[in-house]
Amino acid sequence: MRIVRMKCNRIVNPLGFAMAKPRLSWVLEAETAKTQLACAVKVALDPNFIEIVHDSGKREDIDSIGYTVDLNLKPKTRYYWQVKVWTDQGEVESSTAWFETSRLDEPWTAQWITPAWEDNEIHPLLRKEFNLTQPIKQARLYVSGLGLYEVEINGARVGDEYLTPYCNSYDNWIQYQTFDVTEALQEGANAIGAMLGNGWYKGRFTWTPDRKEIYGDRFAFICELEVTYTDGTKEIIATDETWKAKASYIVASSINDGEYQDANLLTPGWSQPGLNDSDWDPVRLIDIDMKLLEPRRSLPVKIMEELKPVAVIRTPKGETVLDLGQNMVGWVSFKLNAPKGTKIHLQHGEALQDGNFSRENLRSAKAEFTYISNGEAAVVKPHFTFYGFRYVKVEGWPGELDPEDFTGQVVYSDLEITGQVETSNPLVNRLFLNALWGQKGNFLDVPTDCPQRDERMGWTGDAQMFSGTACFNMDSAAFFSKYLYDLALEQQNMDGIVPCTVPSFKMDHLPHGSSAWCEAATVIPWNMYLYYG
Repeated sequence: MRIVRMKCNRIVNPLGFAMAKPRLSWVLEAETAKTQLACAVKVALDPNFIEIVHDSGKREDIDSIGYTVDLNLKPKTRYYWQVKVWTDQGEVESSTAWFETSRLDEPWTAQWITPAWEDNEIHPLLRKEFNLTQPIKQARLYVSGLGLYEVEINGARVGDEYLTPYCNSYDNWIQYQTFDVTEALQEGANAIGAMLGNGWYKGRFTWTPDRKEIYGDRFAFICELEVTYTDGTKEIIATDETWKAKASYIVASSINDGEYQDANLLTPGWSQPGLNDSDWDPVRLIDIDMKLLEPRRSLPVKIMEELKPVAVIRTPKGETVLDLGQNMVGWVSFKLNAPKGTKIHLQHGEALQDGNFSRENLRSAKAEFTYISNGEAAVVKPHFTFYGFRYVKVEGWPGELDPEDFTGQVVYSDLEITGQVETSNPLVNRLFLNALWGQKGNFLDVPTDCPQRDERMGWTGDAQMFSGTACFNMDSAAFFSKYLYDLALEQQNMDGIVPCTVPSFKMDHLPHGSSAWCEAATVIPWNMYLYYG
């Protein structure tokens, strides 16, 4: 016997998530045991369970589907928990799991910053160098950026998440993420850097070709790095007017249209200490309501799978097209060693027409990626966009294209697959796989109707219709909880009406409150109750 799938609020070891009360769940795997007779849950402030803050004692009324711990949670605190289960075939103890709280109501030292230049289309790099004077016990980074951000410390990327701080109605709330960056820091000189992209916040989005800056027109960034030394003292490095800015090698980015990178604009060592940044520009403070900042609810969006091309197609029109063998959402990463100035242009599509590359169904979405080589070998991929595709049209490649240089990186929210159907009929099996791949492709932070064309929105009708299947295929509880939180905030702005899409992206002309769409407010919670209690 063993206890597995230990989760808090349906998340494995959640760090810095919104959490009113921790709700613990687990699964008992056993070959012979049939019944859980009783169990006991312990929660402590240390992994050795010396400082215990909750002990349920042996009880028969605790359900493994969800046990709510009555605790007055402290901010920025890690809690450890274990379960002991008694069955008709003996007893078993779990390993140790944990959850760590967010800042809760603690005020921020950090301030929102933006580059001091006036051109709001220039994608910025931001940096700050600092010195840590003692041995480090632990460090946490509390961070957000608008539209999208990535952070590096001492030249290394922080975390394995993409498209942070994710997609929600930014005029209602802005998520911040928490990262454990203890191992990224060193005693002595350090540097932290951030790059920003347009994303849903300020980039072109929806099917109206010129509709952009839906929630804001300036790049913005905020972070607070809290370092705890081994002697218990703390130091905080926060965004303020001492940070510096420089134009990024990302020239343009858009959820719908893709990304343009010019490697000739790269700044080597931009997030490392010791860089001569005397030619960097200043930043200024920007007025964004600090009350909008809330701890994250979105599950991490990660590279969940990788696919290699199954073929290189030469079309009747003479195009060079990679076939990934599966309609997927994410991007392709590629290895390139090309002369300076070489322009690589990728276009993404779902199907071939008469054997040729086709992208007409994307409507106004360009769904392309451009890279200008600086003459150095590189592994290349986009930072602030994603594509729905099976086929990739490649232009500008120097010499013969080797498919081994390309990797399809499948990106979606970090959801555990829990349901599987397999029959003796391969066509039926493929049908179920198609539904699963459809969920992978459309569960990138919000449950979208399509991940490829100029839409990619969380239509409430589609979400409620699929929610039962979604909960069978994957543990979707935390995913839908975030979606429903956004839905409730949108309702507050619409006198209780359920919008057609969440976030609404301020599309007031849509028929909000329509039958089937508005049922998301009841059908999704009902299906979550049926599956998760």
